Order: sequence, then structure tokens, then C-alpha cells
Amino acid sequence: APDDVERAVPLEDDVERPLRDVASDGDDDDDVSEDARASAGDLATIFALWNTMVGSAVLAVPWAFTESGLALGAASAVVMTCAMAYTATLVLRYGARGGHDDLAGMCGAALGPRARAGCNAAMALMMAQCVVVFDMMLSTSVYGIVKGFADLAKMPATGGGGTTALAATLASSNSTGWATCTNAAKDAAKCWNPFTAVGVTAVALMCLGSLKNLDGFVAVSVLGPFFMTYLILFIVFKSVVASAPVAPIAPYANFSTFKKTAGVLSSCLFSHHAVIPVCRANSKSKNNGRNLLVAYVLALMSYLAPALAGNFSAAYVAVRRGPNGSSRAANFLRVFPPSDYYTLSAHVAVTVQFLTMVPLLLYILRTQVFGLLPQFPAKYHGAASFAVNFAAIALGSFCAAHPDIDIGMILSKCGAVFGLIFAYAAPVLVHVFGRRGNRHPLWNHIAHGTILAVGVAIALAQFVD
Repeated sequence: APDDVERAVPLEDDVERPLRDVASDGDDDDDVSEDARASAGDLATIFALWNTMVGSAVLAVPWAFTESGLALGAASAVVMTCAMAYTATLVLRYGARGGHDDLAGMCGAALGPRARAGCNAAMALMMAQCVVVFDMMLSTSVYGIVKGFADLAKMPATGGGGTTALAATLASSNSTGWATCTNAAKDAAKCWNPFTAVGVTAVALMCLGSLKNLDGFVAVSVLGPFFMTYLILFIVFKSVVASAPVAPIAPYANFSTFKKTAGVLSSCLFSHHAVIPVCRANSKSKNNGRNLLVAYVLALMSYLAPALAGNFSAAYVAVRRGPNGSSRAANFLRVFPPSDYYTLSAHVAVTVQFLTMVPLLLYILRTQVFGLLPQFPAKYHGAASFAVNFAAIALGSFCAAHPDIDIGMILSKCGAVFGLIFAYAAPVLVHVFGRRGNRHPLWNHIAHGTILAVGVAIALAQFVD
């Protein structure tokens, strides 16, 4: 998934090697035998593939299912999971078993160098989109953490207990604008609001993105499955366990805004960019096809549970029906006060995960950009790296601060476009045109043409009112 690419990104050899070096303190990978590289087990492969699909989008799927209605959303998720799982098996067949390094290599071998360059360019854009989404979610959680701790610190004051002036002022600060921010030093804390949180997050990401030693980020990134599982449990618990469930807003079907759900599901359910590197690590196994299907079943359940449960949440329904409800509800964390202990812990989990992942994503983005510009002078790489980081983070900050841009909008539009490129077009075109000496029957062309047409329709629908 685009907002989930952080967990397994296929790269060219000259891009993949620096990431391996980061994790191995610069050891020469040429000394590692092919058998050692193919030693991953079936269970590890299943969870690696699952991890490439299930990520921060779990916070947006309740919103997505409200857009379509629960019944239509669940049925669509099942159908799209089947379609995406099938096209992922095409990537496994022609890519991993064909000896290619990544999806771009597979497309280049079957469709020509322009297809390879197009895939690499699309991968760079997808990395930038992931940085934008993470920046937006980070800004929300950074604001929530400070506001949550401030509110918790203020609570004893109502019963006569003491508290710091900073905490009390933070808790009472304006959360929507700059109205309470003054030039007086004693009122400086009043300046903390979602907009200042965007600025603080941007500065932090620029500093972390400039670091050259990524060992610590690589080490912490392996905790991704834990953080994602924690968020799923958070949504389910807060929706139907901590409080009595209520009737959902759209229990059946809502075709007028269904396109948004289809776009988000496209973002959630494609792992095609990761199939080749993950399955190559388990190339000695004959069960990678089964492993891939099991991973898709797990991913489907991982999204269905929070998507359905979240729509029965009393807090979610109230926020969704209130002012700016659609924008706020697109990030499930925003429907609960940050001073709630469980919500605060979820904000912390998101912040830790994304602060460690964004520097890795920025590194991959820069490497993809330089890979597209092989003649770019090496002496300017430092300045160019700063420019790439600044552009991606500035775009993310703009989206985070803009009142009319929300996570759901970006996930639906970008998910549909990148899903079309990587999950529909690339595998189908390689299957139909890549093996010219192996002619397929007419029904086969019709079936695969239909799959491609569905991907095109989902992508185009995002930009048509």
C-alpha cells in the first residue's frame, strides 16, 4: 500500500545495496551466499508480505467504509482482495521466479526500458506520497501528545492539586488558530496548536532526514507489525468494548461516494512492489504462492475488523456527523480526546513508528531520484538531497495545515493511481504482452483486460465528480 510502502520497498541493485549496508554496518553483501539469502521461512514470508500491506491506513478504513456503506465496503474489500491477490501471483510468476530484482526489472525485461523507467519514476512518486501521509499523521499525533499530557497534568488542579503553569496554559490553548498567541513570554505556551505542531514536525523531520547513519532507524522499524497490531486493537477496543456500540451511519450501501472506498482499498491491498524482494528471500520454498494468498487473507481480516468496528463507535459517529466531520474522522485517532490514556498511547505509537520510518523513506526517495538521474554530478548530491527532503516535507506540511485536505482524500486518489500502475497495469501487461511466444487464448485476454479496466475505472473515478 502507498501509505505502507515503508515496510518493504523493492529497489534496483544500486539502490537496494545501500539499505542492506545500513543494516549490516557496511559488511560486503557479496560474501553472503545465495543460499543464505534464500533462507527465510514460509511463516516469516507470510508476515513480511502482510506487513507490506497493513499499516497506517488502518486509521482511515472506518472513514472509507462510511463512504461506501458497511455492506458494500465489506463486499468490495473481498472482491478487490481476490483481484489483487491474483495479480500479485502474476508478479511472483514473472518477477520472483523469473529472476528479476524488482517490479521495474520485470517490466523492463518484458515491456522495454521505458516501462522500467516509468516504474522507477512511479516508485519515487509513491515514496513522496508516503512521506506526505506520514507527515500529516505525525503532525496530528505530535499535537495530540503535547495536548494530552497537558490535559492530564491539569486534571488534578480541578480538585485542588497543583500543576505547572505551562501545562495549564497548554491545556487551555486555542486548538484551531493563532488567536490566543501573544508576544508575552508567559503566554508563549498558548501558541501551541495544530499549526505549530505542523511546524515542529517539519523541523524534526528535516533534522532526522539529514542524518547519514540510519542503523537506529532500521533497528526500530522492525517494530512496525507491533505498532500496527496495537492500532488495530485500539480501534476495535475503543469502538465496541470501551463503550456501547451505536448504529452506524451507513450500514448498507452508498454508491455516490463509493469511489473513495475503492481508492483507499487499492492503497491498502497492494503489495506488488514488495512481492519480488520478499519472495526472493524465500526462493528455496515451493510454497510462496500459498504464502502470498495467506498474507492477503490476513490483510483482509486486518482491515475488515477496524473498518467495521470503527463505524459502530459512538465517538466516531458523533464526530463524523459534526462540523468538518469527514476530515476529522479520516484519522480515527482524532475522534477521541488525546487525554484519554489509550488514545494518548496510540498517538505515541504512531509518533515513534513514523519518526523512525520517515528518514528511511526519505533515503529511498533520494536514491530513487538519483537513480533516475544517473548523470547528475556527485558533488551536488548533498544540496540535491536537502532539496528533495525539503520539497517532500514542505508538501506534507502544506497538506497537514490545509483545512480542505485530509488523509482520506490523499489515500483514495493516490492509492487508486499507484494501485493502477503497480497492481493492475504492470502485472497484467507483462502477462498479456511479455511472453510473445506463448500465446494466450481469447478468454484469457478478456479476463485480464477486465481486471485492467477495473483498475483504470477506479483511478479515473477519483478525479470525476
